[in-house]
Amino acid sequence: FLKYNLMANYKQKSFFFEKFNRLFSSFSKIIVVKIDNIGSNQLQKCRIALRKTSVFVFGKNTIMKKVLKYQKQKNPALEGLLPYLTGNIGLIFTKMDPDEVKKILNDNKIPAQAKIGQAAQCDVTIPRGPTNLPPDGTSFFQALNIPTKIEKGQIEIENPVKIIVKGQVVGNSEFVLMQKLNIVPFSYEIQMILIYDNEFYYEPFVLDISESYLKKRTENIVLDLSKISYEIGYPTIDFLKKSIKKTLANLFRICYSINYDLGRHSVFNIQSETNKNTMEEMSTNIKEFLPEEVSKISNESQDFGFGLFD
Repeated sequence: FLKYNLMANYKQKSFFFEKFNRLFSSFSKIIVVKIDNIGSNQLQKCRIALRKTSVFVFGKNTIMKKVLKYQKQKNPALEGLLPYLTGNIGLIFTKMDPDEVKKILNDNKIPAQAKIGQAAQCDVTIPRGPTNLPPDGTSFFQALNIPTKIEKGQIEIENPVKIIVKGQVVGNSEFVLMQKLNIVPFSYEIQMILIYDNEFYYEPFVLDISESYLKKRTENIVLDLSKISYEIGYPTIDFLKKSIKKTLANLFRICYSINYDLGRHSVFNIQSETNKNTMEEMSTNIKEFLPEEVSKISNESQDFGFGLFD
């Protein structure tokens, strides 16, 4: 009987070894996920949602480590997965975009009550409004410094109150309060912790970077480079625009200091309507270079002889 069990165990391990070898060879995208507090029903739902283009495996850390040590001889990049094969983790071998996998995992999360001693997953705020609790419970809210009033025979919270911040340990008072108000603040969710994609590794927060965020960051970088080029005198298109603005501002300073009126018929007057509109747009930005008293006069008179403030 013992010999039979040993043989069965050996065959099972051989089967998983071959299976994992095939998975590591066939898939170029591997997602490491954390499955703490995840029930079998939730795992099964995620497996069903992913099975068309993905394979979700977990609970075989020792065998997966052995397979990885073998596979890294063919693909050294896979070695980066080894430190993560500890604890309650799983691997999702997929051909899908990681964004789509993340959406499926989020769609299958389960709401969860807070527990005493648990680290909060997010901030928890009690909203203002009626609580459906009778007036005799006001003393409990007073002990927590939560302003309330009696309205239509029930306790009503006057202002939103944040009772827990992310990472804070849930105490007995916060737990009882959320139970009374029937607040379910947390959720059990399969969490991504690392993504391997064609020999490159990155963390899941990269998936949250939107196109608008990248555009804003790029604009900020271009602006910083423009400031640097202006300060060091390196010629760029933006540098030329700023130089023209500053040169005109210096001319205004000189005219202001010597009380010289350039007049409407000076050589600086703009006759072309197109050029005039362009200069008017520039004049709006040029005020940053002008002293306060010059800007004040320009607003009052709206004419420096250049047609810039017409």
